[in-house]
Parts: sequence; C-alpha cells; structure tokens
Amino acid sequence: MEGCPTCEWLQKANDPNIILQNEYALALASDGWREGHCVIFLKRHVISVSGIEPNEYASVMDLVARVSKALEIKYGARKTYVVSIGDSNKWQHFHFHLLPKHRNLPSYGVYAVQKLNEAEPLRNPSPEQQKALADDLRNIIMKAVSLSKM
Repeated sequence: MEGCPTCEWLQKANDPNIILQNEYALALASDGWREGHCVIFLKRHVISVSGIEPNEYASVMDLVARVSKALEIKYGARKTYVVSIGDSNKWQHFHFHLLPKHRNLPSYGVYAVQKLNEAEPLRNPSPEQQKALADDLRNIIMKAVSLSKM
C-alpha cells in the first residue's frame, strides 16, 4: 500500500535480519525491546487481525510458532509473549512482536496490565453483562457464517 513504510520495506525485503519467510509472512530479528525481540509481518497490507484471510492464518502462525520455539531454546525462556498493537498513525500494518520471557527478567504482563488499568480501570462486568457480550458476538459470528454460505 502506498505510503505504508512496512509495505515499502517488504517490497525490498532483502534484509539480512530476515529469519524465515513464506508466501504470506516474514519473520525478522529486531532485538529492539528485549534481547531476542522478533517481528512477524504479513506481506499483504492488513491493519487488523480480522483482515487476515483464512488461507493466510496457518502460514502466519507457523512462523510465529517456529520463531517462538527457537527463541525459547536459544534463551532458555519459559515462553514467548506475542503482542500486536500497531496503533500509531505511522505503523498501520498488522504485525506480531515476539518477546522471549527471559527467566531473569520481570514479566511484561505485569507492566501491560498495570498500564491498561491506569488508562482504563477494571470494569468488573456482571455475569449478565458477560453473557450478553458472549451472546452478541456469537450471533454476529453465526450471521457472518450463514452469509458466507450464500
């Protein structure tokens, strides 16, 4: 997409930090936020996880899983955090950040939840509100499925 810095970079895609790529996605070593930080980019311009086509999911998640496993082996990490925000005006190209959970470093989860609670305090919805949300989303999904069969 014209004007998207990620799309422009992906068109060249001759970066020595590319770990793996397939038809739909590319894995890149970044090392920016935390040692071992990697990024998985969709090759097609997509701005949200909901824009990923069914035929792209398996290929994208294959790279997420394979790079995550390699990070866990390399660093002896307990797990790999998978984060996707892409919310700035400049970076409107969907991607995943992979961050190994190093055993000697604090949890990112604590920081993320703390910041979220500062911006939006915990809502504590009632069981009825939770059920209403589940019902609404289930109905939207079922409607989309029935429309796609037409």
